[in-house]
Amino acid sequence: MKRRNAVQAAVLNAQAIDWVKTHTLRDLEELANEMAGLGADVGDIANLLDDLREIDQSLHPEMEPVPEASEFAEIAG
Repeated sequence: MKRRNAVQAAVLNAQAIDWVKTHTLRDLEELANEMAGLGADVGDIANLLDDLREIDQSLHPEMEPVPEASEFAEIAG
């Protein structure tokens, strides 16, 4: 049973890596928003997005950070 769980985890990890290779942070944000709209707990994904944005910003310090979706909502009214 432990071996099967380890294999399943490895397969899911490989699938996640393949997905990340072909998608953007915006894609992940949209997926998280869609999942949240369906009632899923996306706290881990939100934390991952924050970490990835920080990494991206550290790699490109000359670029202005993009406001979060919640900031757009505040600006809109």
